[in-house]
Amino acid sequence: MKKYLPLIYKLGYPVFKIYWFFRRPKTQGVRCIVMHDNKILLIKHTYGNPLLTTVGGGIKRNETSKQAAVREAKEEVGLTIENIREVGTIFHEKEFKKDTIHVFLAKVTSEEIQIDGTEIAEAGWHEKNYLPRNTSPLFKEFLNLAEIY
Repeated sequence: MKKYLPLIYKLGYPVFKIYWFFRRPKTQGVRCIVMHDNKILLIKHTYGNPLLTTVGGGIKRNETSKQAAVREAKEEVGLTIENIREVGTIFHEKEFKKDTIHVFLAKVTSEEIQIDGTEIAEAGWHEKNYLPRNTSPLFKEFLNLAEIY
């Protein structure tokens, strides 16, 4: 079953977008810019937008935004993040949701990552001064909030 999860995510995502179109739900999520030395971790999902972005996801019931950021980093890339701090909030309505995204900045002591393979297609470290061009527009907003130049 686990080997089919990436396909389920890929096929299920458009169904969620149809639901979001009609319901226009209010959602809460997190994104976390994870750094090691002068490098930033970027990921690409197995579904949705093919551009690179940061780790993150939805906030679960009875979970703080900070707890969600820590959990998502652990689930998606196997990292235990440290020195985490919230740098701001972005309101986003691109996918027919009224999405509040809490943006965090965190540091890790090791570059060793383990992608989960279901949600994450690839992950890698990039020098902050030489980031690839194929990053999402939202990622650029996250960087501005964190004041990383």
